[in-house]
Order: sequence, then C-alpha cells, then structure tokens
Amino acid sequence: MDKILIAKLDCPAHVGVSPEERSSAQHLSIDLEFLTDIRKPAGTDSIQDAIDYSNVAAAVAEVCARQPYRLIETIAEKIAEMVLSDFPITGTRVLVRKISPPMQPQADHVSVEIVRP
Repeated sequence: MDKILIAKLDCPAHVGVSPEERSSAQHLSIDLEFLTDIRKPAGTDSIQDAIDYSNVAAAVAEVCARQPYRLIETIAEKIAEMVLSDFPITGTRVLVRKISPPMQPQADHVSVEIVRP
C-alpha cells in the first residue's frame, strides 16, 4: 500500500489540563501519514482521482479548532477517526506535537503518535 505524508502542519488549538492553559491557543505541529492506492491518480495525473492534500489539511485544522481539549492524545484520536471516515484511506499514523509546553523543566515539545488501521 502507498503512503502519503503531510508533515509539520501548523494547527493552533486550545489544549491543556488547566483552564488557564486552554484559555489561549497553542501551536501544535502535526504529521499525518495515510495509506491509499495512488496508482489511478498517478496514471491519470488528475486531482479528481487523488486525495486532495489541502482538503485533508483543512479538515485536520478544523478538528484542532473545533473545541478546547485537555489532552493531545484526544486530538490525535479525533484526527485519526476523521480521516478514516471522511477520506478513501485504509490506515493512518498521526503524530501531534505540542510546542513549548508549559512545564518544568522546559521542553521543546511533547508528542503523541498513534497508528490506526
């Protein structure tokens, strides 16, 4: 099966355990890999036969902006559920990075990665 990867998609989201942390949007960096058969679109060279990456990216951004979340784990699961139900794919890997999380000691990011068939 073929793979398509959208890497480091910048998605603001209200996410955090405390209400203060959820009060303002934080930047998430999301990698989305999905399995699909690309032979037909590769043969026709037509977007009509392909998965439009911009539509996938917009749908991921909408999931992030939809509501406040406490956990990035929840965001990863919601993204996986959405792409599996809304696009013609057979599996997905979702990596969600929370950039500069408010924690001590300081970290560049924390992340969660899930794989769903």
